[in-house]
Amino acid sequence: MSAENTESFKNLQEKFGRFRILIVGRANAGKTTILRAICNTTENPEIYDGDGNKVDLSQVEGSMGRGIHNVENELVFRSNDKLIFHDSRGFEAGSEKEFLQMKKFIADRAKTTILKKRIHAILYCIPMDKIERAIQRSEEMFFDECDPGNVPVVVLFTKFDALLPKALGKLAPADRQLPLRERLSKAEPLIEEIFDRADIWGRLTPMKYAPRSCIRIKDMHKSSNEGCSKLLDVTTNALNEEALQMLLVSAQEVNIALCVRYAVREWVCVAVYCALTG
Repeated sequence: MSAENTESFKNLQEKFGRFRILIVGRANAGKTTILRAICNTTENPEIYDGDGNKVDLSQVEGSMGRGIHNVENELVFRSNDKLIFHDSRGFEAGSEKEFLQMKKFIADRAKTTILKKRIHAILYCIPMDKIERAIQRSEEMFFDECDPGNVPVVVLFTKFDALLPKALGKLAPADRQLPLRERLSKAEPLIEEIFDRADIWGRLTPMKYAPRSCIRIKDMHKSSNEGCSKLLDVTTNALNEEALQMLLVSAQEVNIALCVRYAVREWVCVAVYCALTG
C-alpha cells in the first residue's frame, strides 16, 4: 500500500473504524473457512468482547462447538486486523432467543450513530451439500424479519463443489465411460442445471428483506482461490457508500486485482470529470 493510500485508509479508519462484517449461517456452512480465506490465513481468530477485552478461549471453546456464541463478540485475525467479524452461531439451531438476539444486533448496529460500531456488510452462507433443503425456516425468518437497513446482505452459496457428484450421476451412460477430464467437462452445465432447477435465488428475492447480491463459492479451502477474490469484489460492489468501498478495498489484502480495478476506476472518474469541467 502506497504512502498516499495508507494516509487515506487512516482517515477512513478515524471516521468508520475497521471494516465490520457479520457472517450468518447454519453449522458446517463453511463460515470459518471463508473468514480464514478472506484474511489469507489458517489461524484461529482472537476473540474480544464488546468492550474490547480479549476473551479467554478456554472459557468458550467447548460451547463454540455446540453453536453457542455471543454475536456481540469481535473476531479478529492477526494476519489482518483491519477487518472485524461477528458470528451468529446458535441461530441455525432454531432457538427463538438466539434469533431475537441476532435481529436486535443487526438493528442496533445498522443504525447506531457511533460509526465505528456499525456493521458494514452481512454475509449469509447457504451450503449446497444438501440443496434440497437449502432454504429452511432459518432463512425464511432472516429474510422476512431481519431489517438490515442500508447494510448490504450478500448470499454465499457455499460448498458448491458438492453438486459435482450429483451432476456426474446425471451423465448419459456413454458419457460415464469417458476419461475423467471429459466427464468433468460434460458435468459442468449439469451443475448449473441442478442449481437453476432448485431456484434458490428465486425463492429469496421476493422476501421482504431480500439479499442484495449472491455468489457461488467452491474450493474455498484452497489457497489463492478465485472464489475469495470474487467474494470481495461482489461485497465491495454491493456497498452503497464509496467511502465504505474504499475502506474494504484498503483493508483486504487478498484481492490485488480488486485494488487495481478500484484504483483504475477512480483514475478514470477523475479524468472524465476533468475533461467535462475543462
